[in-house]
Amino acid sequence: MARHEGMNYSMPLEVYLQSAVVRGILGTSQDRLSNYFILREGDEVFSLREATLESLDQIPVAISSDEYLIYMQEVFLIADLSPQLRSERAGLDHLYVKKEASKALLGVGPFWVRGNIHLLPGSALHDLLMAKTRFIPVTDATLLSRADVGPRTYLVNRTKIGFITAVSEGLEEL
Repeated sequence: MARHEGMNYSMPLEVYLQSAVVRGILGTSQDRLSNYFILREGDEVFSLREATLESLDQIPVAISSDEYLIYMQEVFLIADLSPQLRSERAGLDHLYVKKEASKALLGVGPFWVRGNIHLLPGSALHDLLMAKTRFIPVTDATLLSRADVGPRTYLVNRTKIGFITAVSEGLEEL
């Protein structure tokens, strides 16, 4: 994440929609993507600048626009491509709620996501699905259909989750 005047951050993202992937830069005053969406809860649109578009089969689409407006209800996944600022956050760990990581498999529209979900101690998967926030973070996550893409953090649109299940280490990928 690059800092700009006024504590602004530029976050490179991939936004996965039903028929396309939009890659671009989100400008925000928040240093965490999840904070940006929590503070914008109820907003329906965000924009990405310096954006490109490709079909789900990875074919670039030539469009003469540098900015895309994204309708949040149609978003399946958001991949945070920012380098992590763990050293800057190290002193702030006490401000965050402690959660337990659990491996899970999620069906999100046409995507299967495998990664770590984070639950409050004693919580169940059902509690995660009933959360009030629109996006659920899944860390160290992979898309099963995209072996070429390494583990990332994805924000998953809770309303687009078709199923979720806890997985054991022995799960064989498709």
